[in-house]
Amino acid sequence: MGESMSKEVMKAAVLLGPRNIEVRELPVPKVGVNDVLVKVRACGVCGSDIAYYRRGRADVPPPIVLGHEFSGTIVELGETAKKLGILKEGDRVVAEPVMACGACESCKKGYPNMCEHPTVLGVTVNGGMAEYCLVRYNYLHLIPEKLSFEEAAFTEPLACALNGVRKLKLNPGNSAAVIGPGPIGLMVVQYLKHSGASPLILIGTRDYRLEAGLRLGADYAINVREKDSKYYAEDPVERVKELTDGKGVERIFVATGNLEANQLAVGIGGARSITVFFGGAAYEPTHAISIPLWDSTLGEKEYVFSWLSPYTFPEALHAIEAGLVDVKPLLTHSFGIEEAGRAIETAEKRLGNALKVQIKIS
Repeated sequence: MGESMSKEVMKAAVLLGPRNIEVRELPVPKVGVNDVLVKVRACGVCGSDIAYYRRGRADVPPPIVLGHEFSGTIVELGETAKKLGILKEGDRVVAEPVMACGACESCKKGYPNMCEHPTVLGVTVNGGMAEYCLVRYNYLHLIPEKLSFEEAAFTEPLACALNGVRKLKLNPGNSAAVIGPGPIGLMVVQYLKHSGASPLILIGTRDYRLEAGLRLGADYAINVREKDSKYYAEDPVERVKELTDGKGVERIFVATGNLEANQLAVGIGGARSITVFFGGAAYEPTHAISIPLWDSTLGEKEYVFSWLSPYTFPEALHAIEAGLVDVKPLLTHSFGIEEAGRAIETAEKRLGNALKVQIKIS
């Protein structure tokens, strides 16, 4: 078993209630038949972690260890993984956190992101904000040699984003807009640029994020909130039309749950545009937007939604390895596990112009 044999307890950041995380000693998880024990090295803070931190629970009552965007090293294999021989102790891996049951109707139809009985790391079971985490053997992906643990920990959010990018059906030369220049939006900007989107417009509310997007491939930036910004547009719909010869944009990716931003997406699309809503309504089930039926019918516009990462992890790993998406500029803040609460609050409040925040575990 190597490293974990000498260690019976581990440090873990445990969510106990609203804005209440304590670092505690927990037993190192026992490996079951289908499990693999991973020593966590880097774990990203996601918007869902922030939401769970605010409300004091994930999909199960506390206590629970959050964290699902993580990479690490295998320290013990369960019986199934040993028999298959596709993984070994010491392998560097990234975890795919939504582990589908494989037995429900959705799984059998090939839609694991619609699984009716998923096991989700950091949501229904303990996740990666700990020294060790159990992952089912078939939900691990080998990290390419050239990638660091920190880079590999971006795989999960990028894999989710690429599920949405597929739905854009982008053709080279399509005009495109990304709304929401957070880590997801900035990864999508890079991927769309490499895929031939032109012009590529980035829309947001903070200049430091918009300028990061311009450095990473966006052609134009629009700030919809800060009136003193040189990118400010009082009427962003008209500004988009100016940048697209009056036509409106052809492909729109909404990388934020902000309600106004999602409504804006409906207004900037031109004829035969495709809009992908990715932001998840900011985890507010009652949120709704309005779609004009007549205009959308005449323009044959498409509105689609994206959830999780069905079969997109290999593509995401390759995109990072090949440099199609450079994640290094996005990692702005790192904390030790003892400061997990501070890490989440830094991401939540965008302290110090935060983009991506990670917890590093040595």
